[in-house]
Amino acid sequence: MDSLIETSVAARVRAHARQRPGKTALIVEDREVSYGLLWRASVDAARRISACGAGAGERVVLQASHTLAYVAAYLGITLLGAVAVPYEHDLPDSAVAELAERVGAACVMADHQVEGVPATLAMEVPFDAEPACVQEGDPVPATVAGDLAELLLTTGTTGRSKVVALSHRAVMSVVTNIICATGIEEDNVSLVPMPLNHVFALRRLQTGLTMGATVVLINGVVSLKKVFGALKAYGVTSLALVPSALAFIERTTKDFLGKFAGQIRYVESSSAPLPSATRAWLRGVLPQSRLYNSYGCTESTACCMVEYSHRADDVACVGSPCATAEIKILDPASGEPLESGYGRVAIGGTGVMEGYWGDEEATAATLADGMVLTNDLGCLREGELYVQGRLDDVAIIGGNNVSPVEVEDEINRFDGISECACVKASDPISGDRLVLFVVWDDGDEDVRGARLTAYMRDHLEAYKIPSEVHRLAAIPRTYNGKIDRKELARLIDGCGSARDSEGSAKQVHEEER
Repeated sequence: MDSLIETSVAARVRAHARQRPGKTALIVEDREVSYGLLWRASVDAARRISACGAGAGERVVLQASHTLAYVAAYLGITLLGAVAVPYEHDLPDSAVAELAERVGAACVMADHQVEGVPATLAMEVPFDAEPACVQEGDPVPATVAGDLAELLLTTGTTGRSKVVALSHRAVMSVVTNIICATGIEEDNVSLVPMPLNHVFALRRLQTGLTMGATVVLINGVVSLKKVFGALKAYGVTSLALVPSALAFIERTTKDFLGKFAGQIRYVESSSAPLPSATRAWLRGVLPQSRLYNSYGCTESTACCMVEYSHRADDVACVGSPCATAEIKILDPASGEPLESGYGRVAIGGTGVMEGYWGDEEATAATLADGMVLTNDLGCLREGELYVQGRLDDVAIIGGNNVSPVEVEDEINRFDGISECACVKASDPISGDRLVLFVVWDDGDEDVRGARLTAYMRDHLEAYKIPSEVHRLAAIPRTYNGKIDRKELARLIDGCGSARDSEGSAKQVHEEER
């Protein structure tokens, strides 16, 4: 696998186009695209981008979409030795223009003329016929592993997103991690229905193309008819979904996914902890499938992966470090390595970022001795990493550290709610307290509230019981499925404080969203 790390996704696509030009690479918009056609579209995109003035090292901002044009544009940028800067499809023109200026882009590729950006190149594929594969005169990817491959925006919910600089070596290291951990094969057909500017989806697309497998691209899981239609029509053998999407499928279709139990080889989730209830559901409907949850961040993705198909549940366990990754636990105050106990999770290895584009101060604060200093609280036990949540999210109650994630995991087992989220709030006496937000199932609300209070008293230590319970129509999430804890904190500020004298949970507020 070492040789794989020193190449690029474009180089692998070129090799597959030469060896098996008729093999299906992508299925997009109900169209099967061979490796030969994908290669030709990528070469054409490279020539058009070059004519626009972009060359080696230049940044090209491009609108992410589930289309052949987007994948070809990304690969074409790599062929030139340029740097891809993908952005979310519906980002306003003003924000696109600001991003282009921020990274000093040579041009912007989009499905429309972006206002305020003179050099906009249309995102298109100008031919439909199946061409020959690699032709004489085609460019040969000459990228150096250490060269920049992409700039990815972090998914913060407030403030200005950071721009993460990643080399081809970092990209291919994460691809290697996914290949080694999941055992993906050349005949795999993977469904990737997530935003392709987000690192989870982008790396799964790249992994499929690196392996010479087939990747099915659809825009989200809102249309379950499309999701299950794709599973049936294309013989999908693996799924990559964020936890909220899996929960939506379970809630909406119950056990229908089980109809594909003999077909789906593995399911991978990432971007957020996967609740025990969702894990149990997947084990039940897909008893023969391998089930994985990966851990990482934009600055270093898929650095750990756990297979929970046939093991005792512990939502805090995120698995062993992957093939190219290194994990250390540091004292949050001193930064020194800890031999045991919980501390700051630091991620090293060849998959980590080069730094934050144009932000030396943030880079210095996050990257130390080649390791990404995360904001996660974790520990290592018998070679596996256990993560208890974000350092900033952990509440200290009565001298005890409480992660909202472990509270959520227990309450998600309660039969009466669709989903929940727990956040830390301030308390004038104790310092910290916990606030719970729930989405109720149908039924008598007073009865459910009383049952939930009793459930929490039976299943949680007293200091872990939230002091307030608020009703929501839906838990706010970021576009890539993570619980939007900043938005929930804002809601707490608007709710005021109302608790009983014992601090046990009671229904105190309703807010429909």
